[in-house]
Amino acid sequence: MNAPKIKSFKRIILMIYAYTTPNDISHNGWTKIGYTASQSVEDRIKQQSHTVYAKVKLLRRGNARYYDGLDETFTDHDFHDYLVQKRHIERKPQTEWFHIDGQTSHQYFHEFSDRDYGDVQGNDKQVQYQLRKEQQAAVDKTIAYFLKNGEDSEFLWNAKPRFGKTLAAYDLVREMQMQNILVVTNRPSIANSWFDDFDKFIAWQTNLKFVSETDALKDKPVLSCQEFINAISDGNDYGQVVFESLQGLKGSVYFGGDYDKLKWIQDLDWDLLIIDEAREGLDTYKTDKAFDKIKRKYIIHLTGTPFKALAREKFATDQIYNWSYADGQQAKVYWNEDNEGDSNPYAVMARLNMFTYQLSEMMADTLEQGVELDTGDKTDPAFDLNEFFRTQGGKFVYNEAVDHFLDLLTTDEKYPFSTPELREELAHTFWLLNRVDSAKELAKN
Repeated sequence: MNAPKIKSFKRIILMIYAYTTPNDISHNGWTKIGYTASQSVEDRIKQQSHTVYAKVKLLRRGNARYYDGLDETFTDHDFHDYLVQKRHIERKPQTEWFHIDGQTSHQYFHEFSDRDYGDVQGNDKQVQYQLRKEQQAAVDKTIAYFLKNGEDSEFLWNAKPRFGKTLAAYDLVREMQMQNILVVTNRPSIANSWFDDFDKFIAWQTNLKFVSETDALKDKPVLSCQEFINAISDGNDYGQVVFESLQGLKGSVYFGGDYDKLKWIQDLDWDLLIIDEAREGLDTYKTDKAFDKIKRKYIIHLTGTPFKALAREKFATDQIYNWSYADGQQAKVYWNEDNEGDSNPYAVMARLNMFTYQLSEMMADTLEQGVELDTGDKTDPAFDLNEFFRTQGGKFVYNEAVDHFLDLLTTDEKYPFSTPELREELAHTFWLLNRVDSAKELAKN
């Protein structure tokens, strides 16, 4: 039997390209500007053009990376928005075709890559957006839950990367016409994402202002708390999106810390508290106490790995919107640009391979005996990985079965660790166990 060939990593280069189709009169004067992450520019163009037998003239291609030395990337969505909103270039609806020649598009690409964005919140970046169907489903389900259950309701978005939780959360804010929104995260570095989406999509169509004093936004046109107070004192009817780090919040004496700051956050009645990346350092007693001191109507938890919250059964089924890796993989494969109107946002995701193992034979004796319930009855057991690796007195309860399982992984040709070549391919793997004792005992084996 041939051993499976597994690649544990693949180099991904993000590319922007532009081309015309000289023999297609419907595109005379128009340039196609696209983006690829998972295949070469040539393969991507061939995939797009073979159905119409169009002759393609490649105008340019280059890395989708800003020129300012910060090693940050962008997508075609960002460049498209720049062309339409900053340069007022006509775009064919729901396509990537722009009424622009190759030389001008090349010039504008270089200007865009230098990040010439202006310095006023919501100045002329009036970018229309339409949520993808999965994003809209998350917003609709959350709003319905809030309206049904009233104030002090909580909702979880268990959504994996590329879902677009930030924009979807802003859309919910806009739909519900909220005025005081507090975003708290354990990762201050993502402040730029929150501000950029706000400035691009939300600021121009609401009365909201972005308020933050985090160092990550020191070069952005955000307002400090005092500047916002001054603005509304002058008679302006503004609402606010406030971005604060968890570290800063917990450092306040009003939220369990030692420093006299952020009293205004405790004093204000918030419409919505958004807890971003809810898994990272947020599931602690001190954090819970800090959040309890925030007066708010609703809470949204945003994360892709809510293991602790789900294990504690903190959220009921109708309090959760799930978007799994499998959902993202399916969207990546079946994305249809003609219907969706833009490039595939999931294309950059690595291919996910799932493997399963049949373990019932390892526990044949247990299966025959059945499992005794508290009532004294017996039932057929269902396999549970946490139960399989359960320890007692520092040792595996099912030690022989665990040993047999590990032997199979490393010797049986059906398993991906059975040869030196395969073990080299899978040099880095992640095993998640729900008990520290189980992890320690597994490490010994």
